[in-house]
Amino acid sequence: MAMADRREREKKKRQHDIINAAEKLFFSKGYDKVSMNDIALAVELSKATLYLYFENKESLFFAIVLRGTKILNSMILEQVENEYNGMDKMSAYRNAYYKFTKQYPDYIQIYNYFQSGRFNLANQEKTNKKPKPAMNSIPYVNECANEINRLRKERFSILCNSIQKGIEDGTIRPDLDPVEVAVLLSAISKNLSHIPPDHEKALENRGISHEDYFKDVGLFIRHMIINRTD
Repeated sequence: MAMADRREREKKKRQHDIINAAEKLFFSKGYDKVSMNDIALAVELSKATLYLYFENKESLFFAIVLRGTKILNSMILEQVENEYNGMDKMSAYRNAYYKFTKQYPDYIQIYNYFQSGRFNLANQEKTNKKPKPAMNSIPYVNECANEINRLRKERFSILCNSIQKGIEDGTIRPDLDPVEVAVLLSAISKNLSHIPPDHEKALENRGISHEDYFKDVGLFIRHMIINRTD
């Protein structure tokens, strides 16, 4: 058992090292400019050994996207659970998302690429046919995609539930549809993470920093959805 445990620890460490090496390359060069040979060289393994752990570059990329997605969801859950009323939970969601974009811009960049249409995600979700896994350790590509999308739906559910709670506790307007508001807020949050350079410059010319802009947008949102009869 001791020998088996040691081998399992060594296997997990090597997987971790491979993901870390691939992550640095994807962050610096982008998905299309990185090859499995580049990753093998970075982690000082033969390409044949690398394929024992990951079946292709896509499976490695999805594993990294999943890593960032888990961090984002944990940050959102922690912030939202610390608030009591729906309006504050909604604000906590936005603050956590914004904090993630500032702390982990590279994860945002590769997540946007993951969602860009470059990968056939619909087919990944539908297929039940699974290729033989590499050492049965890292999830299949479609399993990673499914887990990323599950976490994405979890985030959306958290936001919808926060808005619904606000409607029920009287902090958010009762005439609003929580799903419609959540879709709008999701779109706003996503666009806040990559404002076009010319728009950034226009804000700078007005003496408005990115942080000031985020706070002002938060105030605009509160004015739109607050229950003024409460």
